[in-house]
Amino acid sequence: MKEVAPNVTLKSRLDLFSNYKNNPKNIDVFMTNLLTVKLSKLLNITWGVDLIYDDDAKLFGPNGNSPSLQFKSLIGIGVQFKK
Repeated sequence: MKEVAPNVTLKSRLDLFSNYKNNPKNIDVFMTNLLTVKLSKLLNITWGVDLIYDDDAKLFGPNGNSPSLQFKSLIGIGVQFKK
């Protein structure tokens, strides 16, 4: 976790996979990033971005038989209460 600015943190993770028995040069990539901004003592906002590239997932292209980068983005709002 890296503090980018006061009250702003960034957490990233990169996973790489290669099937060494079948096409070892093709590397599957999964990267996740989480940016958190603390707005006040009670409220924070998070933005999560996932990037996935899997050579075996051939769902894209004009004929639906090409691999491509997949993107997922989530936004969350959190409220924290302490007793």
